[in-house]
Amino acid sequence: MYIGMLLHSLALLQIVAGTVRGAESGQPLGFSIVLLQPNGGRLFTDASGAFTFADTKPGTYILSVRQIGYAPRDTQVVLFKGDTTIVHIALRRLAIELPPVTVTAPRCTNPGPPDSSNAALFAVFNQLQENARRYELLADSFPYEYELELSAREVSQRGDTSDPVARKLRFSSEQEQTHQYRVGRVVEPAWGAWGNPDSFVVIHSAELQDLGNPMFVANHCFSLAGRDTIGGETLVRINFEPSVRIGSADMAGAAFLDTTTYELRYTETSLTRPERSPLFETQSMNFRTRFHNIAPGVPLQDSLIVVTKYRYGPRALVIDVQRTVNVRFRRQRPP
Repeated sequence: MYIGMLLHSLALLQIVAGTVRGAESGQPLGFSIVLLQPNGGRLFTDASGAFTFADTKPGTYILSVRQIGYAPRDTQVVLFKGDTTIVHIALRRLAIELPPVTVTAPRCTNPGPPDSSNAALFAVFNQLQENARRYELLADSFPYEYELELSAREVSQRGDTSDPVARKLRFSSEQEQTHQYRVGRVVEPAWGAWGNPDSFVVIHSAELQDLGNPMFVANHCFSLAGRDTIGGETLVRINFEPSVRIGSADMAGAAFLDTTTYELRYTETSLTRPERSPLFETQSMNFRTRFHNIAPGVPLQDSLIVVTKYRYGPRALVIDVQRTVNVRFRRQRPP
């Protein structure tokens, strides 16, 4: 009787399953994001491009499939009681016509996400957001811990360089999610392993959890600079600038995406208005962050170089270097 009841209950489940492949190649697109809306959940496809939503309620849903470097696809599905619906999705590669390189810094008087009137900017911005969504889902689905190796060198006003001071700090993906961008909090009191909040501060650079934050997007303007080069690699550059209405320290800079896959490779960030923060002695602070894939198409900070210049005092500048090491997933590794 117990087995008969279990089989009966399974027969009444509503299941949506399927695969995601590239339209041109026919190859499976593992680690695509699949959303079943409304309220059906979201997940990554496995290495073979397959996905399954089990135990969903009967009704009409929109199945949304997103893969970085591909045009998104939305499909309506109708679930009846006890049905299993199979959906095969083919995504087409993006073809974005990039403008010539332009590096301008117009005043940001109308912040927020770009609209479709500029097709190239709109498409590249959406790929930047796709990078952020993939990181967010990774952190939710596969929580992890990691270490930062930090090394700092001081350069005096006379040009003397100190020996590097090194240390290691341990963090988790959950901690990152609770310290995302907020206006007026780009320079914030230390938290977690960073140290005493009464005597130490943490400065945000442009990380994925910031670039995908709705508050960050709502308070910055975005512009497409076209192709640019870092370390001999040609990348797609999208600039961001804080709104002129922000009176506190904030972030300006650029994100650099792979020209083929549109995966995030670098960000460059400068701290704006440092004098309107606890860092009033700071003249400038510039970051370069390099990313590598922690899972297929999901970038994570690999290294960070920060150069801080001071207005006065014995130090002319400080060079900080961070490396992300010893990443450990708590439950299981991504497929």
